[in-house]
Order: sequence, then structure tokens, then C-alpha cells
Amino acid sequence: MSDGTTVRPTGRRRVLRALGTGGVAALAGCAGLRDGDAGDGGGTAGTPEDGTADGTVGAGDVTGAYVEALPADANSLNVLYQDDANSEKFVSAALDAAYTFSDVGEVVPLWIESIAETDATVWEFRLRDNLRWSDPYGALTAEDWVYTIRNLYQGEENWAGVVQYPNWPAAVTVEKTGKRTFQVTLPGPRPGFRASRAMWGARCLPRGLIEPYVEDRDLEGLRTDEELNELSYTGNLGPYDVERWDRGSQFVATRADDYYLREVAGEAPFDETFADAPYFEEYRLRIVPEESTRLGALSSGDLTAYDDVPPDKVAQYRGMDHLKFRFPPSPFCESLYYNQRANGWELLRDRRVRQALSTAIDKSAVAEDIYRGFATAANTFQPEWSPWLPADRIVEHGVGESHSYEAARSLLGEAIETTGYRYDGDRLVAPDGEGVTLRCVYRAGSEQRRLVAEFVAQELSEVGIEVEAESGGPLDSLQQRYLLNGDGESQPAFNGGPRDAATSRDPWDLLYGVPLNAYPINPATSAGYWTERGGFNFFGYVPEAPLREWYATARSTTDEAARKEAIAKIFVALSEEQPANFMTFDRFRTAYLQEYVGMPAEGEYGYLDGWDEVTWRLDGE
Repeated sequence: MSDGTTVRPTGRRRVLRALGTGGVAALAGCAGLRDGDAGDGGGTAGTPEDGTADGTVGAGDVTGAYVEALPADANSLNVLYQDDANSEKFVSAALDAAYTFSDVGEVVPLWIESIAETDATVWEFRLRDNLRWSDPYGALTAEDWVYTIRNLYQGEENWAGVVQYPNWPAAVTVEKTGKRTFQVTLPGPRPGFRASRAMWGARCLPRGLIEPYVEDRDLEGLRTDEELNELSYTGNLGPYDVERWDRGSQFVATRADDYYLREVAGEAPFDETFADAPYFEEYRLRIVPEESTRLGALSSGDLTAYDDVPPDKVAQYRGMDHLKFRFPPSPFCESLYYNQRANGWELLRDRRVRQALSTAIDKSAVAEDIYRGFATAANTFQPEWSPWLPADRIVEHGVGESHSYEAARSLLGEAIETTGYRYDGDRLVAPDGEGVTLRCVYRAGSEQRRLVAEFVAQELSEVGIEVEAESGGPLDSLQQRYLLNGDGESQPAFNGGPRDAATSRDPWDLLYGVPLNAYPINPATSAGYWTERGGFNFFGYVPEAPLREWYATARSTTDEAARKEAIAKIFVALSEEQPANFMTFDRFRTAYLQEYVGMPAEGEYGYLDGWDEVTWRLDGE
């Protein structure tokens, strides 16, 4: 939605000049809440002219090793405490999960063979009959699921500190209905439950392994148990068996002798290629912090695949005969967060101030010039390709004509009338007469993120605000210093309590580099970010619109039209209230060896098209 204000054109040269550099260099691609950074391939994102996969599978046999180089190691292989995308890459080599999706509404049954529901309130899950843990734990049964959920995921006051606890409120009951069936009863209808974080991608553990720790409330035992931390209990439940994990160096897994999905090859959606899956003898993840070394290995053909080639390197690597690229869309939104807690700038609690800052920042320039066209400007917390996005109702800030320094100054002027803040010439000053200086923290490891932070500083200087951009370190450091909040008494959490009482360890005003999943399959899942006591509302946003009520409707109504309208209202309100400046949605930039085949062609919801990755292999011809 335009405010009608004319702005001067923004071109690539102006952006680069403002940042004091003659070119946009991407010197590192750090793993994150999602791995990698948005970028540019020298053309239109999603429409590569060469090197695309054709979806065919060659005549390759099981051979060699799949090799990938990562900038960071896994944080943990213990599924109770593993909650980041990087660690999931390690864990999923050895453990599948309940089920996943191949498209919106298209369930891929993995451990769970079928799902039945009654009135969207009672959900019954049936397990396959060929699932087994490693000795001595026997078959994976409904008892394992029920015991894990009741005693750990729903453990009293989360005594075990597991990451799954927010997904399993006490009002949800779980009971065994047969050896291979269990039933989840919700306090009311939830038509999107199958796509919630409770069961989508969920895992359980062998009762025999965890029971001694549960009986003794032994938190330390759960955290340090060798089997849990080395994935030595996984039986036939994943495509590979963990061979070794050399911390900081490499992770090696070997092809499982008895992978359960081989038995269902030919049964939809599993085609005949699953009969021999996976197609590599080994699965290796090398930990290589230096990007130049990782890219050198890609250049020399030593890697099977490489996630998120840096933006300014894509054109160069697309020119190499031994490589091909794919650019599936990402569901992760990269945002500039506004700290509305007590250790952020007080005026960030005023929506007009947040709107003003978002209006002053040209996010189209960020997408096109810094991320070079592989990103698209975002206006709310849903990508443009999402079926849930009410595009014609979204309020734009910082896009096209809605990018305006004049309009931003006007909004700021209106917001500060009774605050003691004022303009002294072109400079915004505080009641004490000192100029306003904001602290913008960005996550280390990505040149693009540093450039965005510096561009934000340049843009806000146009409305009289000085911004100091500084690195907040890698993700683990960023979390400890700026994301986790506490009141000084209780354990710090991403939402540690009321925003006046709970603050992060270090103060900040703006933060960039924590991309969050918008869950286009089930947007009601995003309540944890945008409700006052949401589990990942680390920035202290208190909505003016009744978001909690709308999220409740979106979760509970069985009227599809009413559900869609509730979700639409949420995204419209977020675009209006700007709890964060929704900057960009990007595309993954993944390079593969030319002979690595099996991946499907690009599709509208292509971010889910890796569900059958265990059948991708080297072409034997």
C-alpha cells in the first residue's frame, strides 16, 4: 500500500556507495536457524538458464560417499535438546521421523503409516509394523511414543528441559490404543494438527532407554547419556548408521543394512527407487569453518552438494562444467527485529515509530542489490507464493513508493509530539538534547548480513537517527547475549516473561540475522513469534490487534473460510504493526555435481521437494 510520496530512485551504485564498497562480497555463509543466506545468481531468482535438475534417476548403483562441507558443527545429536537446522542435518541421517510433507496437504508417511481424525479433536496414529530400535530395545511401538510424550514432552514443569515441551500442553492427552496405535485427544478441534510441530517431523525414544532417567528425574543423565548423544539406538529407523562424530571435524555414517522404507518401495508415494535407498555407502559431513576452503572443495569436485553458495559466487560456479544448481524457495523470513523490551529504545513500543523505521529502509534495494535478486522483499510474515497470503490487503513499508524518508520523518514527528524527543535540524534528539543513537546487532558469518546492517544505518541516517552496526557473534553467542531473556531469578528463555521485567543479557535496539520459518503449510504455528507470551517472542512485542484470539480461531475452526480469514487478519495486522521489519524471503542456492540425479524439477512449493532425498544418487551412465 503506497503512501503516495515520491521518492528518489534507488540504484545499485547508490547502495554500494552508501556502504563504502565497490562491490558486494560474500565472504562467509554461516549456518543458522535456517542454514545459509539469501543471495543472487546474476539473473532472475528461480529461473536459472542452465544446470537445472531434470528429475530423472540414472542407473547408478550404491557407491562411494555423499560428502558435504558445513561451516559449523552440530550443537547436539540428542533429539531432546537438538533444535537447530544444522544439527537436524546430522540427526536425520540416522533417524527418520513420524512423517513429513511433500506439498501443502500431502503427507509423506514415514514411521507413522496412517493418520485418522474425528472432528479434528481425536487423532489416531498407526505405526508401521517393521520398525525396530537397536538391541536391546526391540520394536518401536505405541508404548514408546506415549511414554516419551507423557514423561518428557509433557514432563511436569519441563523438568527435563526438552525442546518439545511447548508443543505438548498438559491439556492434550495421549494414550495407547494398540501395540502400534496411539491416540492424541485435543481440548478442542485443531484441523491443522497434523501440520503442527507436535507430530510433523517428531521423534520418540525407546522407553527402555529413557525410563531409568525419568524415574529418577535425572536431567544430567538424559543430557549426557552416550546412546542418546551418539545415536546408537536407531536400529533400522533411518537410512544410515552413525559411525563416528569427530567434534569440530567430521560426521561419518554408513549405509544401514536394514532401512525400513526399502520394504514399501512401489507403494505410493514411494517409487521403486526406494528399494535400494540410500545410494551411498557413506554419508560425510565435513566441518570447515573457512568459506574459501569449502568453496575450493566445491571447485575441485570433492563435494556432492553445497548448500547456499554465496550470492556473488553463484555466476562463477554455474559456469563450471561439473556443477549444476537448483534454487528452491525458502519459507524463512529474514527480518530486522525491534527490541520492545526494557533494554531497547523506549519509542520502539510505539507502532508509528516502528512503521517509520520500516518506511525509511529500502528493502527492495536489500533484495536486489545486497542479496542480488535471489531474495524478494517481504511485507509480512508469509512469502509471496504462500496460499495463505492476502496480498491485496497487506500494508507495505519500504517497498516502491512506500519507501520514503519524508513519510518516515512525518510518522516520527507525529509519534514524538508528547515524548520530549524532537528534531534539531535534521537530527532526532532525546529529551536531554543528545542525538538518538541505536544499536544494531547482526549475526556474524555472513557478509550480506553485515552489509544489510550497514545499509540500515545509512538509511536511518536519512531520518536523523544514528545507528551503530556491530557483530553479535555466531548464533550460539547471539542467542546467549541478545535472544535469551530473563528476570535475574528464573532460567533465561526466549520469552522470559513480561517485557518490563525480562531483558536480554546485553542491550540492543535492532537485530538482524535470525531468519524464522513462516510455516506456509500451517501458518497458525507461527503464534510463538507474534503473541505476547509466545515462546520465541524474544523482542517483547505486545500486539494491539487481538492476535491471540485470531490464532486460536485459525487453530480451532473447522470452517476453512473462517480459518483462512483469521490467518489473513493476522498477516494484515503484522504488516500494519511492524513488530519487526519483514525484510526478505530468499531462495536456496544449492550446487550439485552434474552426475548427482533424482531431485525433482522446481515446483511452486519446491521448498518441500527434498522429502525423497534418500533416493538421489550418482548417475552410473
